[in-house]
Amino acid sequence: MSTTLNEKITEMFREHADSLLRMSFLYLKDRHLAEDAVQETFLNAYRNLEKFKGNSSEKTWLTRIAINACKNIMRSPGYRHPHTELTEQIPDNSVDWLNTERVSVSAEVGKLPLKYREAVLLYYYRELTTEETAKLLKVPRTTVEYRLRRAKTLLRKTLKECYFNE
Repeated sequence: MSTTLNEKITEMFREHADSLLRMSFLYLKDRHLAEDAVQETFLNAYRNLEKFKGNSSEKTWLTRIAINACKNIMRSPGYRHPHTELTEQIPDNSVDWLNTERVSVSAEVGKLPLKYREAVLLYYYRELTTEETAKLLKVPRTTVEYRLRRAKTLLRKTLKECYFNE
């Protein structure tokens, strides 16, 4: 492979690895599995970089690869939900990530049913639009909007005491 590909994948890694790790962690609820998913994401991206036509942003393309890597891990025979508390393993890539409020919210997001968790992770954590999220999840935009509303309702109920004065 050419140096240009190596430089490009290195640049993509620097720009997207931390956010992909956080997303994968919240998806899989295990730091080591999330690291494996991110590693697999960049291996697949490297293998397919020449095929990337730019029809979507790098962020969207890498997110789709990461989601597929997470789903492959979840389908593997050895996968089982970890028993460790979510807040004990949150990746410590930045001080902001360890902010108590974010840890609490992240822990609750991690407890959402997968279809709601996916929508929240893509829209809020990866900052994709509802259209991009719908395309990645292969569902209509209105379905993404519903899942986000439903996720907020569920989160509001669980986080009511800490964050909402109702």
